[in-house]
Amino acid sequence: MTINKKNRKILFMILAVSCFLMAGCGDDNRVDLVHKVNQSAETKVPEEKSEEEDFTEAFMEREQPGMEEILEKGYNLPLSKSAKEEAETDCKKAMEKLRGIYREADKGNSLNPTPDRESILKMYEVLEGTLYPVTAAGFHYTTGNYEKMEAFLLDCLNGTKGKQTLYHITAGGGINRSQFLFDGKDMYVIDTISTWSTKEDPVIAGSSLNRIRDWKYTERGWFLYEYCMPEFPDVTELANGNNLLRVKPMEEEYIRIAESYLLPIGYLGSNLLRSNWDSSHMEGLDYNGLYEYLYRLKYQKEMDPEAYADGIPKEEFETLLTEYLPITSEELAGYAVYDGEKMTYGWKRLGPLTYMANRFSNSIPEVREIEENPDGTTSLTINAVCEAMGEDCVMSHVLTLQILEDGNVRYLGNQVLENGLEKITEYQYRLPQTDTDPK
Repeated sequence: MTINKKNRKILFMILAVSCFLMAGCGDDNRVDLVHKVNQSAETKVPEEKSEEEDFTEAFMEREQPGMEEILEKGYNLPLSKSAKEEAETDCKKAMEKLRGIYREADKGNSLNPTPDRESILKMYEVLEGTLYPVTAAGFHYTTGNYEKMEAFLLDCLNGTKGKQTLYHITAGGGINRSQFLFDGKDMYVIDTISTWSTKEDPVIAGSSLNRIRDWKYTERGWFLYEYCMPEFPDVTELANGNNLLRVKPMEEEYIRIAESYLLPIGYLGSNLLRSNWDSSHMEGLDYNGLYEYLYRLKYQKEMDPEAYADGIPKEEFETLLTEYLPITSEELAGYAVYDGEKMTYGWKRLGPLTYMANRFSNSIPEVREIEENPDGTTSLTINAVCEAMGEDCVMSHVLTLQILEDGNVRYLGNQVLENGLEKITEYQYRLPQTDTDPK
């Protein structure tokens, strides 16, 4: 068919309009497509996580209902399955290394078996060989492989993320494994507790994850840290979450003196180390409370409470006290709680009726300086380190003693420095001093 000029012109106009309309529709489609792509990208791109969240994902299950509130409380945090398995597997392996020593240890005859000190020391040396930092019950001033623990803490002070595992051998010969984790801001601890079954097989008692509320590494070498703990109204009584660890080692001589002459006495149940006294002022000491600690020091065992239920015989009491203190039998009868008719000195077991619990009493004495005096005596400058109060020096005092050639000791005087007595709870005598019989 032949298209004339008029028809050709009309056809051209139709094609032009069609192209224009198609072009316009294409632009709208492209705009709509870009919009849809952008929407899709926005829904698929995850929110950026903080460095702390990335770090904690390795040990914490963060996808939990009410996670924000759980994190705020900081205790009983959801431990990841992989971190739990790793902690408990490591703990079992460590226990297996100790099984032979535990089986051969002298564990006494009590319902709760307690290996002897020599066996605990052997366990300590075995775990020290794993190159992990390690501590043990009864060894207050020593951390094996301490360099790693100190390096970790110094890194944390500089804001460097990291982790460090510490093994603690309990008095029962089990292991508490603590893995400290620092995310650059907060410190957490995965604690795994292991014990021995009646068949002397290792048993995992459980694992937990908690955040540390506050911590510090002191110039004196103590790592003090406080767990987040339940608070009111979740509990009716607050628990103390403070812990301490001696990281930087003390001098061997300082440790020997502390373990030989200070730890057997301590600050609980007697006031020998927490009051001012000397040979001219002996009236303030709690002799009835002190007896059992000097008994332990002399005989290296605990006294039998049943044997002294009716009091301590006069000669036995005075012989022991005058051996360790610059005091006479006559002075003891005047200062201590004494029954002249029965010729016995009073004694009661330390317990709820004779002792009001306070945070300071379980402090441990740390020797900071030793001075040999011209008269042959020795003066020790001592810091009272208190875990419950979270302080590596609640008070300082100077104890003067005489170390004899055979290794025995006589305590000659104590002086609390500065305002130390104002920082601690007033001492509670074992027996009411007003209940004494006429002497």
